Amino acid sequence: MLKWSRSRALPYWILAVALVGCGGAESDEDPDDRRDKAKPLPLNKVFTDSISSSDDRSDWKIFFVETPGLLTVTIHFDRADVGCEVFMKDKYGAEMAKEVQSANPYIELVRRVEPARFFVHVAAPRETCSTQYSIEARVDQD
Repeated sequence: MLKWSRSRALPYWILAVALVGCGGAESDEDPDDRRDKAKPLPLNKVFTDSISSSDDRSDWKIFFVETPGLLTVTIHFDRADVGCEVFMKDKYGAEMAKEVQSANPYIELVRRVEPARFFVHVAAPRETCSTQYSIEARVDQD
C-alpha cells in the first residue's frame, strides 16, 4: 500500500488549485463579446445594455426576420458624443451598415431585407465609449 505524505500530496494540491482557478476566470468573461455568443434580441422590444472601453468593449445581438421588409435597428446611447460604433451584419457576419455615435446619441440603421438571421454589433473602440444604451430591432413589412 502506498503511504501519502504532505510532501507527496503537495503537487496534487497545487494542480487542483490551478485547475479550479482556470475555471473561475471564465465566469468573469463578457457573455456577449463575440458573434458566436450573441444575445437574442426579439423584434419590436426595447432592451437595455451597457458598453465600456475598460471591461465590456463589444456587445453582439442576434435576431431573426421572418418576412421581407424594412429592417430598422434603433439605438439610443445615454451619453452623447462618446464615439461608440454600431454595425448591422448579415447571417455570415458581413457588414451591412455602420454608424459612429457622435454628438447625437441616437443611431438608426435601416436596410431592406429578406427573411434571414441578422446581428447587431455595438463596439467601444475608444476610451470615451462608456455608456448604457437602449436597442430595438423592428421590421415594417412591404
